[in-house]
Amino acid sequence: MEKSSSLKIYPDETLDYLRKWDLKVIQGKRGYRFSIDSLLLAEFARLPERGVVCDLGAGCGVITMIVARKKPRLSVVGIDVQEVMIERAKRSAEINALSNRVCFVKANYKDVKDLFGAESFDYVITNPPYWKPGKGRMVKEREKAVARYELEADLNDLIKAIFYLLKYRRRCSIIYAAERTTDLISSLRHFSLEPKRIRFVHPYVDKKAQFVLVEAIKGGKEGTLDVEPPLVIYKEKNVYTKEVASMIGVKV
Repeated sequence: MEKSSSLKIYPDETLDYLRKWDLKVIQGKRGYRFSIDSLLLAEFARLPERGVVCDLGAGCGVITMIVARKKPRLSVVGIDVQEVMIERAKRSAEINALSNRVCFVKANYKDVKDLFGAESFDYVITNPPYWKPGKGRMVKEREKAVARYELEADLNDLIKAIFYLLKYRRRCSIIYAAERTTDLISSLRHFSLEPKRIRFVHPYVDKKAQFVLVEAIKGGKEGTLDVEPPLVIYKEKNVYTKEVASMIGVKV
C-alpha cells in the first residue's frame, strides 16, 4: 500500500493508481470499491470544455476526478449520501492536487434543491445504484448496499435531481443496469430529458448486455436516437478487448 506524505491512509484503506489519468484513489478494503462501469462512463461522456459538472452519487470520487483530469477548465462537484465516501474523496482530491477545481458534498439526491440553484450545472454525470431493494441477496456491508441498491433514493429521485440541476439544452450521461433500460428511458422522458445516444455494454461478445450507457439532453426534441455499436469488455477470461483496454488505460 502506497502512503501519501501529507495525508493518512488508514489500515482499512488502499491507495490505488489509475495510470491513464495519473490519479490516486483512496478506497476501503471491504466497503464499496469502484469498478469498470465508472471508468467506461467517464470515457463515454462527451464533456464540455469549460463550466461546472455535477457527479451525482460520486462514491470514492473516481469519476469526479477523471472528469477534472480530462478537462482542465472544468470545475466538478461530487455529491454522495455517505459521509465515509465524501471524506475519502476529499483526501483523494488533495493527494491529486485537484482541490482547487473539485469539491465533494454530502447530500441525498432528494435534497439538491436545498444546496444548489436550479440549472446550476453545464453537465451531469452519474453511476447510481442499479437495483431496487429485494433484488438478489442484499450485501451485508452498509457501504456497499447503499452504492448498489436504491435505499436512500430511487431512479425517479435521481432523474428529477438531474433535471433540476442541469441547464436547459445541456447534456447528462448515465450508466445503468441493462435489464432496467426501459425504466431508465421512461424516467428520463418523464422529466424532459431526451435520450440521444445509447450504447450497450456486454461482458463477452456472446453474452447479453450487462450495462447500458445513455446520454440525454434536457429539453431535447424527440427524434433520432444514436444507437452505438455494442461495447464488449472481455475478449476472453481476464483479457480485455482492445477497445476497453484503450479506454481504461491497460495493456493487452
